[in-house]
Amino acid sequence: MKFKIAVVQFEIKQFSPEENLKKAEEFVKKASFSKANIIVFPEDFITGPIGLKLEEFADTEQKYCKFFQNLAKKYKIDIVPGSIIEKDKLGFYNTTYYIDSSGKIKSRYRKINLWHPEKHYLNPGNEVSVFNTRFGKIGLIICWDLIFPEVFRKMAKKGVNIVICPSYWTFEDASVGLKYDKNSDAKLVDALCVGRAFENEIIMVYCNPAGNLILPKFRGKLLGHSQIAVPFRGAIKKLEHNKEEMFVQEVDTAILKDAEKAYKIRDDLKSRIL
Repeated sequence: MKFKIAVVQFEIKQFSPEENLKKAEEFVKKASFSKANIIVFPEDFITGPIGLKLEEFADTEQKYCKFFQNLAKKYKIDIVPGSIIEKDKLGFYNTTYYIDSSGKIKSRYRKINLWHPEKHYLNPGNEVSVFNTRFGKIGLIICWDLIFPEVFRKMAKKGVNIVICPSYWTFEDASVGLKYDKNSDAKLVDALCVGRAFENEIIMVYCNPAGNLILPKFRGKLLGHSQIAVPFRGAIKKLEHNKEEMFVQEVDTAILKDAEKAYKIRDDLKSRIL
């Protein structure tokens, strides 16, 4: 099946949800005009990271999700609205959604593998997300989940075809590794996206922000490198920079059937002991 995915490498204005949401609608409108079927935004793109201002910016009423439900209906497009820090009675979670073109929430996913600073103020999720859509079975992950093959294996066993990953990744996340290569984490992300596509026979959609992160105690440069990777071909579209840009890429799930015929990974998974 052929369909089009819009990936938005969004430059975030920190702690400015109204401005970010206004710009987001313009991207949704543009993607709809370009006949995209799905549009994907990055992690934390509505507010930027809010670790120091949780109570002020965390969503307690699902207002951001409802905003994108309305946009999905208005522009007749499926939306993955990046990720949203939400609060319920148990605490704070880093959450993403899949909203279809009727405005219905098809799935909610809470980030399982928290990045190290997030562990101080967020609760981890505990369930993978795989669900049926008209494009096939889609799975959701967030950023640091990408590093863990176990998450992908669980999704593969559930028959996932497309994995969508909103992310917020900086060059500085490599920390001491920067002394070996300043592009260390760009290389890591590129390798992971292609590797996950091949080893799980999936379409891998990765969406990261543009620009810079400026906080009182931290300065960083976002990776960019938003991309879509598939088996056999690797990255079929990738932004090699960290500037704001949206691309629309056609994908075809027929390639996944050929990958299953060639590699038979999913057949092997059914009989594996380890």
